[in-house]
Amino acid sequence: MSSEIDIRMALRAYQKIVELGEKRGNKHYFKGISAYSDLDGYNVDLTDDKVTLSINFHSKYNLEYKSVLDKDEFVEKLKKIDSIKTKS
Repeated sequence: MSSEIDIRMALRAYQKIVELGEKRGNKHYFKGISAYSDLDGYNVDLTDDKVTLSINFHSKYNLEYKSVLDKDEFVEKLKKIDSIKTKS
């Protein structure tokens, strides 16, 4: 399934998860979301227990979820992570 999502916001959240999260294996975990990127950085996955957002080259993406409520909660988690102020 696919749905409208702010890819720039999701990528900012991804970066904060990598910076602030706990690394386990090849994934980073922060605030209930795991983040993964392949070696070249062209493919990014953000996942919680119910939703997976896969972002590919040229900002093409796939959003998989079973219910709209799950999707909405996932997007809210990303927005909260994106809003965290970091020292840059």
